[in-house]
Amino acid sequence: MAYNCSAMQLEKLGFPFGNKGYLGNQMRDYSGEKTVTGLLNSLAKGFLSATGLIWIFNVVSLINNGDAWLGLLYLLILFIPISGLICLRLKKTSHQPMPDDSRKWRHLLFSFQGVALAFWMFDLVTTFYAINITGLAVELNPLGWPLGILGAFAFYGPTLIFSYVLLFKIKEGIAFYASIPLTLVTLGMGTMNLLAGAQNFQVFVDTAVLGTALRYGFLVLILMINLAVPFILRKALAQPKAALS
Repeated sequence: MAYNCSAMQLEKLGFPFGNKGYLGNQMRDYSGEKTVTGLLNSLAKGFLSATGLIWIFNVVSLINNGDAWLGLLYLLILFIPISGLICLRLKKTSHQPMPDDSRKWRHLLFSFQGVALAFWMFDLVTTFYAINITGLAVELNPLGWPLGILGAFAFYGPTLIFSYVLLFKIKEGIAFYASIPLTLVTLGMGTMNLLAGAQNFQVFVDTAVLGTALRYGFLVLILMINLAVPFILRKALAQPKAALS
């Protein structure tokens, strides 16, 4: 059954009427690529992908050069989100339409902002351990620690906003191409944070040792979580959704 809305009804719903092209653009904004959910999804994909790679690097470093028990626990912790994602993928049977090429590339470029943020977060966490916990390192930034965080934030904050504006606010093709060097610069800055974080993590590898009394307790706990997460997800996904009244 079709339902026709008048101009007055459209205006009450918040759609500006009178310019057909502008109305169409506004409707695409509400249902298309510029929704907050879609942007956060792209940012999260980049962040989680980079975090997974960093975590694998940590596992290899601990097993080869540090406490192998910590490396084993890190590896088992990595299996927790992996098992959950596998359950969700197997349960997902609906096929969503593939986005157009322009939208796909825009979201891909925006996801690299999440990658850079993950590298920066890795640097922050490892710096905190190396300076505040062990006291074996010093901050090279002239601002010192933790004020040095503000310098990186002054870069990543505006870069994230500019990337969003170029990719999703400006429709011209030149804006898309302008976002490419901006993304490369962001990845370059993120790579510097990644290298600094890797150096800081070496302090953790050299100093962190899991006590004998805690090894088996943590091992059993993480194994139980690995077994419980898929079970809980299967139970939750198997429950039928409540019908709308």
